[in-house]
Amino acid sequence: MLSRCIKRVAIIFLLLLIFLGDHPRDLIASPQLPNVVPEMERPEFWIGKIKNPTNQLLTPEEVEKMNEENLRKKDLHLCRIKDLREDWTEEEILSLLNEDWENFGRTAEVGYGKTEVPLGESFRNELRSKLNQKAIRESNRIVFGLVVRRTDIRVFPTDEPSPRHDGFDRFQHSSISPGSPVGIYHFSQDRGWVYVQTQIIRGWVRTDSLAIAKERSQVVDYEGTKDRLVVTGNFIHVYGDPSFQQSLFLSQMGDSFPLLGIPEMKIGNPCYVISVPSKEGDGRLTFRKGYIRQDEDVHRGFLSYTQANLARQAFKMLSHPYGWGDKLGGRDCSRFIMDLFRTFGILMPRNSKEQAGVGKNPGRVKGMSSREKRKVLDRAIPLATTLRLPGHIMLYLGADKGRHYVIHSLWGIQGSGKVETIGKVVVSDLSLGSKGPNGSLLDRITDMRTIGPSPQIQKEK
Repeated sequence: MLSRCIKRVAIIFLLLLIFLGDHPRDLIASPQLPNVVPEMERPEFWIGKIKNPTNQLLTPEEVEKMNEENLRKKDLHLCRIKDLREDWTEEEILSLLNEDWENFGRTAEVGYGKTEVPLGESFRNELRSKLNQKAIRESNRIVFGLVVRRTDIRVFPTDEPSPRHDGFDRFQHSSISPGSPVGIYHFSQDRGWVYVQTQIIRGWVRTDSLAIAKERSQVVDYEGTKDRLVVTGNFIHVYGDPSFQQSLFLSQMGDSFPLLGIPEMKIGNPCYVISVPSKEGDGRLTFRKGYIRQDEDVHRGFLSYTQANLARQAFKMLSHPYGWGDKLGGRDCSRFIMDLFRTFGILMPRNSKEQAGVGKNPGRVKGMSSREKRKVLDRAIPLATTLRLPGHIMLYLGADKGRHYVIHSLWGIQGSGKVETIGKVVVSDLSLGSKGPNGSLLDRITDMRTIGPSPQIQKEK
């Protein structure tokens, strides 16, 4: 069973590599799910149902205030790197490492490796030695850096997977984008990995994927630059030269970079110029220019937070392949939500359970009947409401002919007797899964959150 799951994951990821070899935004549409017609897979369908869809739901000042409030909520595990303290005791760093081990490294939790051979005690012992705990001093001063290429952030300093029963790698946290600031706690035994704190998660990344700043201010100033170019397309290319011959990296929706220049054809500048972090031979941080074609899907500053913009941004990711922890450029459900809201400057946690703690609560829905949930949804703000069920999160689109619809990155749904693989961002109605043993998506919703004004405030506007 495990072998078959892993093979299915491999097939999806192989298809994803084919997508990424050309351009990930050029995705192939596929047949719709039940109760979904082609028109529903276009943002204009849902925008047309909204009164005043271009009204601003939150001002930039309100977004900033909400971000500040969420940064103070410890259970959301968000971190502003410039606020990360520099001095840490041995006990504190060991506590972080031990927390990871308790959550992911227990014997009962470590599964199978790349060759589908069980990861036994020898693997666990090797993993413990890689943590390099003996090298942690009584008093430690962390250093700061910037990510120079897209990289995975792992639970432990290893590329060895630990697949769950569904084939997903439990050791995979997420991917981290170029330009992301990090605080560096500790190095692995072979110094090939670094234990870092990012804005959204803590874990291990490859040492060669980041550059270490000589001064903390280099990272703080880079992150704090106000004039930024925001990636509003699904993925875009960033080049190392203005003739677009040297590809630096792919950048995904929500990434942003300090803006150095805008396209000006009068002076022969056909591109955006941004500042991107680079790495010297000795690992030190430096900066270079990055170049983006003028016709790429980018925006100077964050987008205005409107329902129309939310719809257009969400549907740019339609059909993008599912990827647990962003493996091989895919998106899981919570990454879809996070990337969407990043384009508006809204900070979201990486985990779906924690994302359900962001925004206004329209009322407790856990334990409600499906009929009661539909009544709550009828009052919800389309495209600014997230819906969560255990292990999954979705964006509410609105209602059509008595059915309520969502857009979400979905791996599969439990049907009658088996899991039906979907493996991409889709539009579906909330009756999906009703024939399975766990009930429909609507039946299983436990949390609803409005990222914006309350429904009553929206009505008054």
